Amino acid sequence: MLTYHQSVRLQVDNVLVQYHIFDTDEPLMVTFPPSSNAMSQEQVDADQQAWSFQFFAKKKMNVISFNHIGGETHYFDSAKFAAFIDDLSDSLFPFPARIGYGCSKGGFAAAFHAKALKLDKALLLMPLSTYWQPNAPWDPKLSKHTELQVQDMSHIDASHCETPLTIIYDPLFIPDTLHKKRFKSCVASYRIPGVGHRIARALQHTGSLKETILEFREGEINAERFYRVARKRKQLSYYFRSIDKSSTQKMTPKRLGVIYLHRFYQYKSQSIDLDKLKSRLQQSIEKRVNSLCGLVQGKSIIAVRNFAGGTAFMFC
Repeated sequence: MLTYHQSVRLQVDNVLVQYHIFDTDEPLMVTFPPSSNAMSQEQVDADQQAWSFQFFAKKKMNVISFNHIGGETHYFDSAKFAAFIDDLSDSLFPFPARIGYGCSKGGFAAAFHAKALKLDKALLLMPLSTYWQPNAPWDPKLSKHTELQVQDMSHIDASHCETPLTIIYDPLFIPDTLHKKRFKSCVASYRIPGVGHRIARALQHTGSLKETILEFREGEINAERFYRVARKRKQLSYYFRSIDKSSTQKMTPKRLGVIYLHRFYQYKSQSIDLDKLKSRLQQSIEKRVNSLCGLVQGKSIIAVRNFAGGTAFMFC
């Protein structure tokens, strides 16, 4: 089923599948992206690369990357995609190891499909364990996916994964901590306190993401190196950004004082990039207006353009 020694792209229902097999004597990486990396059909048709594909392909490492198309709401659950994975699984036996890698929603997908993909192990960054809100009422992210709560999806649960999992998460971010606890096959975990649901970003910004992934591919993550580099998180702009809102029930006035003092000196020492701030604000507005239109009017924005510093919205 797999074509060797060349990059292959195909679309299976609402999923882009992109892979390159260099050497069947080497491990195979199987990757799933976070929800924020959803692709539009236009991006797929324009040959945009699937999440993480380039990282491994440039290093001539075997990789199969799955990328969801058409928004953030589906979670690699279509019958056509499931059938494709079942057919694909027989082609994965030649590899000495099949290693999963997923982030957030991609962590859910990697764990959920681990058995069918015959994964030997998987590295998950702040993974979701379920999209069925009654199973995780403490996660506010799930309340946004109201269309997924219409029917009982309690059986679609990644926490039942039996593949050995290594999970990286923020122990101070309660939703991710509770998701992590639901994974019974977690054999190792690494913590980055104070960055919230930004584990991948924090690893990248501290220069640790590449080494962490490659170490896991070869064996296990070097804990001494990982935690030594993780100390750099205190220099990140989002470190402790929302820790005062955590539901740990242990936020004393003294701790709040330390957090606010830290923020003051952190922001004081940073220069403000107005263009970056404007871009983030615009993206935030677009996302919220889309969500509002979808809930209230069943409409969505199809284009956003700037005119003389303003923004024009087109609806469908």
